[in-house]
Amino acid sequence: MKKYITSIVLATIGFGMLMSCQSELDNFNENPNSPIITTPSLLLAAMEVSTFSTHTTGLIRTSNIFDQHLAGTSVGQLGDIQRYIVTEQDVNNEWNTLYSTTLMNGYLLNRDFAISHPYYNGIGQVLTAVNLGYATDLWGDVPYDEAFRADQGIKNPKYNTQQEIYQRLQTILDDAIANLQKPVSSNSTVPGNDDYIFNGDTKKWIQIAYVLKARFALRLTEVDSESAQKALDYINKSGISSNADDANTFFTGTSNGLNQWYAFDVSRQNYLKTGAYFVNSLKDNDDPRLSFTIALNKPKSPLEPTYVGNVPEDVDTVTSSYIGSAFASPSSAIGIVTYAEAKFIEAEAKFRLGQDAKQPFQDAVAASVLKITGSAVTFDFLNSATQTVDLESIIQQKYIALFLTMEPYNDYRRTGFPSLIPNQNSNVKLIPVRLPIPSDERQYNPNATVVSNVTSHVWWDK
Repeated sequence: MKKYITSIVLATIGFGMLMSCQSELDNFNENPNSPIITTPSLLLAAMEVSTFSTHTTGLIRTSNIFDQHLAGTSVGQLGDIQRYIVTEQDVNNEWNTLYSTTLMNGYLLNRDFAISHPYYNGIGQVLTAVNLGYATDLWGDVPYDEAFRADQGIKNPKYNTQQEIYQRLQTILDDAIANLQKPVSSNSTVPGNDDYIFNGDTKKWIQIAYVLKARFALRLTEVDSESAQKALDYINKSGISSNADDANTFFTGTSNGLNQWYAFDVSRQNYLKTGAYFVNSLKDNDDPRLSFTIALNKPKSPLEPTYVGNVPEDVDTVTSSYIGSAFASPSSAIGIVTYAEAKFIEAEAKFRLGQDAKQPFQDAVAASVLKITGSAVTFDFLNSATQTVDLESIIQQKYIALFLTMEPYNDYRRTGFPSLIPNQNSNVKLIPVRLPIPSDERQYNPNATVVSNVTSHVWWDK
């Protein structure tokens, strides 16, 4: 068992933060008869690093290609995704990262350290909600109640419905908040620099938990008539107040700790470009985020570099723009849960409830511009971007602000905004609205809910 857990931790932590936790890994081998499997510090660090990886690799690449932030090319396998061809075999690695690493480590934190280390467990529960949210939003029904229990004889876990998973997400976050609100004295040890996101600041973790509760509540606008009010209540409880409260990825910028968008372009040059709809949305509105979000292209002489993306049907052009330096430098941090998102949630919730949404809408756009450019938004741009306060405008600006997250893809599915035109050279001519269940699940878990059609809607996407 100890060897098994060590391999889980190594798999999740190896790409970036191994050295900071190496002493604990070394201790695993000092006493082979020790009943200790691992430590909460190591499990938390591993959860965060694997979350950083998931948030900047396959699942986010695919969802950002589907929603036309990005564009795959025929140079590599992303050209198939650009044509909406995603097979069961294509998603095994992403599923396994979520289940065999991140969520497994969260389960172990809760199983072994819930009483002695509530702060570690509370942070792990917040990260569990983030990653379980990724899983259900892309696959619909997924295992949770019976997952991670092979040692109890449950080797083929039954799937929970997505409706059940959304109930579990709220409960997980409620438990996280309760744990993070306990007195320091209830902890044997507390998180510090092993928490790469907030250095053990429980107040900030509580804020993030409430924003996640709001995120998941608002996701259900098509199936829950009270979703907007619930989301607004959670945002009000969060107390999140600036970009300084953002939960971001952390990359050291060194060879084994590179931002994964940067590393992908270095190792797989021209596999991935930006999408024309997204680039044009920035260019056409003189958006100050353009030069930070989009890199200049590299045309053949005598053409001058400019900002240009690929239309959905174009899988062959490789002289178009890649992701800009604010998101794809060696150490660029990417927002996971942010103040800007919280304000967009507030704006949408207030709009749906018939309340004045102008101020939170402006706050959201201003926060995004400041985060991406490092400079305050100008009055003229802010006034232009938020002149119309309706659902389409709010979602359009959120689409721009939350680049390289999964939220715009989720918003597109539940609202139909922005109004995207699918790749007309694809077989289905419909933007996929889910991922197929992994082939490993089809083959080895007879209890799996098998859905292979990427145009079949998940429960909350009516």
